Amino acid sequence: MKIRKYACIAISAALLMTGCQATPDQDIVANKNDNQASQNETSQSVDDTIAIDENADGKVVSEAISDSFDSTEGDVTIKVQADQVRAKNVPVLQAEAQSVSADDVKRWCNVFFGTEDVYEYRDEMTKSDIEKAILWRQQKISDRDGLLAEGYTEDEIDSTIELYQEEINNLKSNYDSAPEKYEGTKTDWEFHPASYWMKDETNGDEEDWSKEDKTESLEVRGDYEGKGAHISASNRQDADYQVHDMFFVLNDEVDINYNADPVISREEAIQMTSEKLKALTDKEWQVDSVDNNGNQWRIKYVPVINNLPCLLTDLSYDSTDAYAANLIYEMLEFEIIDGQITSVEWDSPMEITSTDSQPAEMLPFDDIYTAFKNYMQVKCTMTSLGMASDDEMEDETTTETEKVCANVNDIRQMYCRVKVKNSDQAFEYVPVYVFSGYASQGDYKEDGWVNHFCVVNATDGTIINTWLGY
Repeated sequence: MKIRKYACIAISAALLMTGCQATPDQDIVANKNDNQASQNETSQSVDDTIAIDENADGKVVSEAISDSFDSTEGDVTIKVQADQVRAKNVPVLQAEAQSVSADDVKRWCNVFFGTEDVYEYRDEMTKSDIEKAILWRQQKISDRDGLLAEGYTEDEIDSTIELYQEEINNLKSNYDSAPEKYEGTKTDWEFHPASYWMKDETNGDEEDWSKEDKTESLEVRGDYEGKGAHISASNRQDADYQVHDMFFVLNDEVDINYNADPVISREEAIQMTSEKLKALTDKEWQVDSVDNNGNQWRIKYVPVINNLPCLLTDLSYDSTDAYAANLIYEMLEFEIIDGQITSVEWDSPMEITSTDSQPAEMLPFDDIYTAFKNYMQVKCTMTSLGMASDDEMEDETTTETEKVCANVNDIRQMYCRVKVKNSDQAFEYVPVYVFSGYASQGDYKEDGWVNHFCVVNATDGTIINTWLGY
């Protein structure tokens, strides 16, 4: 029997903010279903946001802005305190999802494994692997103080120990049938349906793999800095959703100690990942966010086109709107634990297929600001900000009489990927102005998030619903 590798996954719940939305009498968002309209947050601190180089080719379109106005419902005050706004004359670009190729996987193999002489990765364990996995969990179970030091609560420790024990029992039950060593198959560098990688000998023929087999993957394993690791690439194009991604990850469990200090500094983490990034792709990238949790760093990069970074935010997978993009925004994320890169994920690589011959004609910024103001007045409510009185996020020290504020402290030009209407899989990158900041009420202030309150198309002044992707 093939043995699945069990790993304990620590899940941290992040509060998903819906942005500013409401149901106005008249839809001010052009050409789209507004039932799920929202502008989303990204997990990054305001201080970590990388500003556009003011010395780059660009002109001042607005001096610093100081403004305050109320929403139509009167329950939210929108405060704007933003620095000078600059803009570049850039063209609209046409794009499509880029399938990950075997050559891409070979490139990553050379970067991480130092060779293309690799074997197929199978999610199975040898007897030695099982012994190590059991020992690791036993040590965790016997070190309750260690789990407490890692940031777990007493209740979380109890549930974690219970999970570890279940995994130990499962590992022991599979020990006798586990091989002594890998009987690997050298990769054929072909993408295979999901069932090729996932079927179990005992029940694989009884399962319906028709849906999963719409995704084809190429998975290989190798050694990285003395540890086992694997690289997986997937491609899927279908009407319901698309998948184009590639990731590298260590096979062994790695401890995240939330109470520990990072082994390397923020600057060192960025330097390490930016150097690795140059070897992994030929694209230009920019840091989007840097998050630190104890001994872990998570660094997200976004593509840069014509010296403009691309907007990264959430996308709805549950939309019933057939016009929805169903392809998450492109980004590349590194995880570093104790000074070592433990995983890299590249989501939704895009290919620029053509570029308009002339820079886009952009509206005067006064028109952009008017569109933003109209949108915020109509759409921004306590509910849309997640600040309604019955919301779990509400700070216990606040009262219902304290005003909720949407604080806009950053306005910048970026590229935003949008789905082309009435097309199959066509996208465009359009220049936009992004109005970002944080929500607050009394002593409560959003911390560790940047809320993209409003994204305005710089060419026509329409509001882009990033949640739907157009």
